[in-house]
Amino acid sequence: MPAAFDISTRVLRSSGLRALLVAGLGLAGPLQAEPLSRAEVVQRALEANPGVKKSLEDLAALNGRKQEALADALPELTALGSFTRFRDPSLLNSSSFDSFPPELRESLKPVPANLYEGQVRLRQTLFSFKLGRAIQAARLAGTLGREEVRRARQEVALEAVRAYNDLLLGREKVRVAEKAVRQKERHLEMAQNRRAAGVATDLEVLRSQVDLENARVLARRLGGQADLARATLNAVMVRPVDTPIETTDSLEYVPLTMSLDEAVREAWSNRPEVQAADLNARVYTELVGVEQSESRPRLDLDANYGWSVRRPSNFFEGDFTRWSAVVTLTVPLFDGWRTAGKVAQARAERNKLDQDRVALENRIRLEARDALDRLNVAKSIFEASELNVTQAQKALDMTQANYNHGAATTLDVLDAQAALVQAESARIEALYDHANARATLRRVLARDVLDTPAASPVAALTSAMEQETR
Repeated sequence: MPAAFDISTRVLRSSGLRALLVAGLGLAGPLQAEPLSRAEVVQRALEANPGVKKSLEDLAALNGRKQEALADALPELTALGSFTRFRDPSLLNSSSFDSFPPELRESLKPVPANLYEGQVRLRQTLFSFKLGRAIQAARLAGTLGREEVRRARQEVALEAVRAYNDLLLGREKVRVAEKAVRQKERHLEMAQNRRAAGVATDLEVLRSQVDLENARVLARRLGGQADLARATLNAVMVRPVDTPIETTDSLEYVPLTMSLDEAVREAWSNRPEVQAADLNARVYTELVGVEQSESRPRLDLDANYGWSVRRPSNFFEGDFTRWSAVVTLTVPLFDGWRTAGKVAQARAERNKLDQDRVALENRIRLEARDALDRLNVAKSIFEASELNVTQAQKALDMTQANYNHGAATTLDVLDAQAALVQAESARIEALYDHANARATLRRVLARDVLDTPAASPVAALTSAMEQETR
């Protein structure tokens, strides 16, 4: 009996725990969708994206190299201390030691001794052709790193905007598909009523049923694509892909007109890649000078000051002071043309940058052309689709009314419904293409990719970075 009572108690306890767990889960409910705008998505992507973080670490490394180069112009101070226990029989090995009197030889017998030394060493480059160019190259490299951070942020911002637009497009397509399903459900109900009244055939009902199921399959497929777009957007923000999202912005038409020459001119003035190319050329020009300086004279100072004592109590006594100061002039005479080879390599690398600049100019012109073409095509399609949606909706209403009065067939209604779905889909895709083309063109021009740059986090983060690195 006690054993049975114990088992029953365990069952009751486990059942109670399960009930509490189920109740807790029921109270928690599904995760709430977080409202997010394009600007908020861009901000979160910039804060968490690995590419941006990597570029910031590269900038920190370049700043470290700048400090390293500057260190060559500053004095190097080193404190040294040593203790030596030694016995030196060198006098006993002297060739004339045997001619000394015996009593003198006995007094010169070496004994172990201690030696304590402490000193401060100063090393300073007094003059070098290399020093100034190396520091300037490091400073230019730091500025180059900031341009790379700016480029990485613009790329991530564009990726975030496109992912947000993908989600909007997916959900709009789902909305259109669900609307088509509801229309087909109403038409099927109407066809069934007409058949019951004896004015429609079984074939009309069958066609309506098949068309409805096809529409439902399409809606489910589009729903899966929208879920994938949401997962992609979450991945851009570096968070769990299943996190619910409520979009607060929509696909809207915002006019943007510009000629190709204006686009290329503005892009060439503002693109971080162009600034980076100019800075890179200046860095390699300085590096050529650095390599040339290896064959030129330099002047260095090496000084030591300290004490050398047998007893620690004699430290800081003037009689035991030990110091030296050496100024060294180094004049390279011949190094087997090693420096000439290094200079030739540096010049070749510098000349390659001119070709990279030409390729960059062509790429920017091509990107601007592509973005403008996409923008104009999307504008034309949108303007045409606006009218098409209105006409397709009117045609469907008229066809449906005719069907009610027996003046149209089921095929006529299905064709009108398909035309409306196609017109609405074309309008949505035109808005989507125009939004992406606008963002891409803004990226080509090195502008903020958002249509409302005043609220954009890209410029704010870039400004904050510049203030921190000054």
